[in-house]
Amino acid sequence: MLFTSVEHLNSKIMKKLIYTLLAISVFAFTSCEKAIFEPDPENNPEALFVNLWTTFNTDYAGFEERGVDWDEQYQIFRPQVSEGTSSEELKDIIKQMLRVLDDGHVSFTTPDAEVFYSNRILDERIDNDLFDLDLIKSEYMQNDFKESGYGGNTYGMMGSIGYLHIAWVSDNMLDISSILDYFAGADGLIIDLRHNGGGNFTYAFSEFGPFTDEERSAYRSKTKNGTGPDDYTDWYDWNVYPSGKYSNKPLVLLTDRYTISAGERLVMGFKTLPNLVHLGDTTSGAIATKIGKELANGWYYSLVTQKTEFRNGVNYEGPGIPPDIYVKNTMEEMEAGKDRTLEEALAQF
Repeated sequence: MLFTSVEHLNSKIMKKLIYTLLAISVFAFTSCEKAIFEPDPENNPEALFVNLWTTFNTDYAGFEERGVDWDEQYQIFRPQVSEGTSSEELKDIIKQMLRVLDDGHVSFTTPDAEVFYSNRILDERIDNDLFDLDLIKSEYMQNDFKESGYGGNTYGMMGSIGYLHIAWVSDNMLDISSILDYFAGADGLIIDLRHNGGGNFTYAFSEFGPFTDEERSAYRSKTKNGTGPDDYTDWYDWNVYPSGKYSNKPLVLLTDRYTISAGERLVMGFKTLPNLVHLGDTTSGAIATKIGKELANGWYYSLVTQKTEFRNGVNYEGPGIPPDIYVKNTMEEMEAGKDRTLEEALAQF
């Protein structure tokens, strides 16, 4: 009987394998046919510019939020490109046009240069030095701290208050439950998302459970699914759910202008909690999903194909998510070894 069952199973597997191979063959033939009969994109200054502009025109989701008339940008920048435009000139024209979007998720790079960011704060590293994790480790934790997630998590006690800095959002979030266990005796927690570089927000939501005692609506999103301005999927609701041991301690959340992308989605999760105070600076405002594209000459760029709305219906794409209490360090304070934002957070307990 066992042999018969295995034989039957193998027969089913073989059928699936045959169907899969047929499907792959059809796909391969179709792809080859497409590659054979569709001409490659032209590789000249005018074609490259038009290709990039057109892709943004059909795929980019943030024109309304950022107050940009993309047709107007074409009228401004297209006449600047001709058959004789040099590579350096074309790079500069593209950068000028993308700068208008002021979007931290829009970037442009070439093999011989550093990444250009549409957002001026990121591109010019404005106020980048107003946060220093090494300063916190030495001056506020007396070098008594723990790390996990390949440096993604830095945590320890500051008196009776637990401190956790999350540098990015990836599988380092899998350590959240054990970190909260470490803070079992703390009177409260500071969650520091300053300079959080983003990552994969699904890790944040899957591991968020210990922070909430009930399902809470965080935000919703919809994604481009066509070339028209109104071609989007239906809205999808993103919620946080309770799981594991509930930690109901008072929380203070810290952010700055370098809290971006998946870090901002994590902020939206935290802002559903009634026991939370959000302190610091406004986030970057580059929240929605981005994708990468390549031009015919190997130049690479990214753009946003999604819209997001916070639980209150507000779209923070562009302006960023504002804190409840605005605090921003100065360079003079940092040079003196003082993180005033962190000290204000400690004062909340």
